[in-house]
Amino acid sequence: MQPLDLKGTIAPEASPDIPEPHAQSYVQFAPDGPFVDTTRFNATLVGASGAIISTTSDMNTFLRALVTGKLLKPAQLAEMQKTVDAKDLHSGARYGLGLIWRPLSCGGGYWSHMGEGAAGATRDGVTPDGRHSAVVFMSTELILPEPHGQQERLADELIEHALCARQ
Repeated sequence: MQPLDLKGTIAPEASPDIPEPHAQSYVQFAPDGPFVDTTRFNATLVGASGAIISTTSDMNTFLRALVTGKLLKPAQLAEMQKTVDAKDLHSGARYGLGLIWRPLSCGGGYWSHMGEGAAGATRDGVTPDGRHSAVVFMSTELILPEPHGQQERLADELIEHALCARQ
């Protein structure tokens, strides 16, 4: 297996420093409250969910390599892709070991692994053959049910549009 050359990906440990250029991230902790800049923070405070900081390009490279079998042995990838119903996450979704299978309105489906934390949120998707993929970064994390849900829906629509437009 060859290294993926992920030059925009780091494991910052306790350091709040991240390489330039980068997006600014904000969190709104209370309804009608101010947006607080959370770009620089100690990632160890959120454990594994914030242990790696990456670019959307590197995330795209990694997800494509994972889904197309360039990172794991076939049996290991097959285990990750054994899924159970996860309609509480998304309509028609199925969840495996760290991967979500989502149906596309245009037919077929895609693999995904969403992430979120104090420095923003990502939604992504890659077709099973790895030919088409999309990553959406949201620099604002809203700690409120409805606005956050709206933000997620818009990101999901962008991914759906990108993947369906390629077919």
